[in-house]
Amino acid sequence: MRKPLAAPALSFAGGIAVSRLAPFQPAEAAVCAAAFTALAALSHRRGSARLVQLCACLACAAVGVWNAAARGGDPPAPAQPPDGLLAGCVVESPVVRNGRLQFTLELDTGGRARVSIAAARGGALPPPVPYGTRVAVDARLRPVRGFRNPGAFDFEQYQARRGIFWNAVGARGAAPRVLAGACGAVWRRPLERWRASALERIDRLYPGDGYHSAMLRGLLLGDKSGIRQSWTDAYRRTGTYHALVISGSHVTLVCGLFLVWRRRWGFGERTLLVLAGATAWFYAVLAGADPPVLRAAAGFALYVAACLLYRRTAVLNVLAAVAIAFLAADPRQLFDASFQLSFLAVAALGAITPDPDHWRAPEPRLMALKLELRLMADTLWAALGVPESWLLRIRSAAAPPLRHAWPLFRLSAGVQAGLALPMVLLFHRVSFTGLAANLVVAPLISFAIPFGFAAVFTGWPPAARAAAWLLDLAAAAAAWHVRYEPAWRIPDPPLWLCLLIPCAFLGWAAARRFVPRLAWAAACAALLAALVLSPFQPRTAHASLELAALDVGQGESLALTLPDGSLAVMDGGGLPQYGRRNTSGFDVGEEVVSPYLWARGARRLDVVAVTHLHDDHAGGIAALLDNFHPRELWSGFAPDYPVWHRLEEKARALGIRIRILKQGDRFDFGGAAWQVLAPAREQPWTGRPRNGDSLVLRARYGRHAFLLTGDIERREEARILEEGLAAGAQVLKVAHHGSRLSSLPPLLDRVRPAVAIISAGAGNVYGLPNAQVLSELRARHALVLRTDLDGLVSVRSDGRYLTVEPSRLAAPQWLEWDLF
Repeated sequence: MRKPLAAPALSFAGGIAVSRLAPFQPAEAAVCAAAFTALAALSHRRGSARLVQLCACLACAAVGVWNAAARGGDPPAPAQPPDGLLAGCVVESPVVRNGRLQFTLELDTGGRARVSIAAARGGALPPPVPYGTRVAVDARLRPVRGFRNPGAFDFEQYQARRGIFWNAVGARGAAPRVLAGACGAVWRRPLERWRASALERIDRLYPGDGYHSAMLRGLLLGDKSGIRQSWTDAYRRTGTYHALVISGSHVTLVCGLFLVWRRRWGFGERTLLVLAGATAWFYAVLAGADPPVLRAAAGFALYVAACLLYRRTAVLNVLAAVAIAFLAADPRQLFDASFQLSFLAVAALGAITPDPDHWRAPEPRLMALKLELRLMADTLWAALGVPESWLLRIRSAAAPPLRHAWPLFRLSAGVQAGLALPMVLLFHRVSFTGLAANLVVAPLISFAIPFGFAAVFTGWPPAARAAAWLLDLAAAAAAWHVRYEPAWRIPDPPLWLCLLIPCAFLGWAAARRFVPRLAWAAACAALLAALVLSPFQPRTAHASLELAALDVGQGESLALTLPDGSLAVMDGGGLPQYGRRNTSGFDVGEEVVSPYLWARGARRLDVVAVTHLHDDHAGGIAALLDNFHPRELWSGFAPDYPVWHRLEEKARALGIRIRILKQGDRFDFGGAAWQVLAPAREQPWTGRPRNGDSLVLRARYGRHAFLLTGDIERREEARILEEGLAAGAQVLKVAHHGSRLSSLPPLLDRVRPAVAIISAGAGNVYGLPNAQVLSELRARHALVLRTDLDGLVSVRSDGRYLTVEPSRLAAPQWLEWDLF
């Protein structure tokens, strides 16, 4: 069957991508679209079919450019209202996440805020407020801010697309005050009440069972607020996480219930299709109206419309029509990860799935399979002396699964191959066990869904137990496959490889003859092998010492590129916990530091150094050890402390050499000369981490020195001055995030930095960096770079010149400094 909409859809999407790279005015794009349309009409008159197709595709691309240009970018943020009493409408049902009541409030003054209210000390959370309720909340507003590093997820843009511009923190334990009147969509209020009721039923079905309750809430109704990341890690690593996300498979299962009703009650086909389409949309809204399920409902609605009009449908045609419709409504969806994965997965299925008329295997292949099974039975009967009747029964039972196993395996392999590139770009992993895991996990999850719905609608405990049992089987299958999944993480591939892989797949899909198709398949395999093996060098400056301070919030992580190409990371960032357990599950090393290193093309590190064991410095170290297998782990202490025990155990398991550095150590590494200034050799471990335990290093390359101070405070700074260790350094990493407890004026006078880098979180509650410290640095004419204002900042030395590259500067500034 022909797929006439595939090329226009690709062209339309390509035009949107071009508009992101090279902005156009709407009028320019409209003129181009009209010109290509006229050329297509003229070519049609002359009978040039290929030229008609080319001009039509270019016209569709121009329309895509026009659509993106006409709709503009993200909406500007409205003026931020003052802190205090915020009035507005609850536009998303509340959830409880990490011990906080959270909901989205559409403010009367414009814009939305994500409100978070913690429980009162020793008390309970405030009662939830349903959708469509007008409330007033006493809260502090802070602008939404993500981590501004290359390779980082653009959280600010993601929230802006949802209309959310601020985070609002309410008073602890204070319940929102309900105001008079209703708000929100009238049709959505009863749906949200039904959804809340269904969620409560799930909780009653699993009293005291947080795991099954949270997983069923997410699996059936899209509420992921209670799901811990550790519960889904095995699914992510084996490429089966898609089975847990409400999408096309859920819509298919829900609508499939109508097939049962038709057999039982005798509904007509057209009535069945209309009811199924309405149910798809009802379920999409009930499940939270997330984009993946809305796209699935739209695709099913298009299929229903085609069937009602007695038109045949092809998977790629339906996919292309839905893509064009959604991109026309919002061109920015093209750059959304869920949009890319959804459409690429279905496109891979459509490209390798035969037409319905050819779904069954040809008769000769069936006969060959039966003959091979009969020969196998005869051989076993003769060799083992087993009764032939037993073997014939085994053969009859094994034939149907074997007949369907190959098509399922081929579909799984096609989806895995089609999603390899986006999986690397988005998640930096490719699942090797996914081919087998999907054949087991996806059916188990699919069977759990109807049992879960039956339990919710009827309250029947056996159905709830069956759903929980199937979930446990799926989790066990995913965990078993994880044991054989290589712990490979893949850095960003070069641009030329990103362009060649989709071109090779398009060539394979378009080829019709065996030999060209085989050649394209070989090209796809070779390119995928290059993608996975990643034999490319990291993208670093040649013969330069570069220090990059990453934006990790209120923490610290420094990435160093050394003159010989070696890579080092000093501290891994983390969330300050002060002895409390990290309930959010957010790992700064995994989610922030590692993506930056992968964006630079790094697959392995040479050194990971931990200055001290506070959470905001050492919290992400374990993830860096797992992801990059460094050759050495540096530290100033090897204490009897749980955090260090975990790092030491992981390092030894990975074959990483542990190196304890003390004051007075000098060595050459990576083409730079290193000197250790702290901790002192006689300094004891006090039983718990302190800022004064920090490892302080001085790296020298050519005319320039970099002083990396960790979180040392004035006492340690005074000792370094007294012992004459404080030599001049052109680049200073300011100690302790710019705290007033550090950065003694005599030390600054001795170091005389040209560039001072401060790692601090935007709007942090500690008031860092301190105003007096900033004043002292500026009084000494230092260029101050701050991660809370500039995002990632980078200073690079080629031994003679310093290049400073903060994101707030329009272009790099080249500074030449004399050696002090």
